[in-house]
Amino acid sequence: MATPRDPALGPDRGLLNPEQLEQLRNFKIQTRIANERYLRTHKEVELLLSGFFREMFLKRPDNVLEFAAADAACDSYLPVV
Repeated sequence: MATPRDPALGPDRGLLNPEQLEQLRNFKIQTRIANERYLRTHKEVELLLSGFFREMFLKRPDNVLEFAAADAACDSYLPVV
């Protein structure tokens, strides 16, 4: 739970005003739409991600970052298209 801010400190400059919140909301929506369009036109991304996750869940490495770095250099689980 957040601690209430002391009013003597003045306004919290980290807060967004309503206009900024609306701009952020619209930006997030437009970004999600653009990402969805990209993924729909690039089916190979799904193959890459599903292959990576399959290998990761099968091998269950202790260091996922190291596994991902090594896996990026080897695409043996990808089908040839």
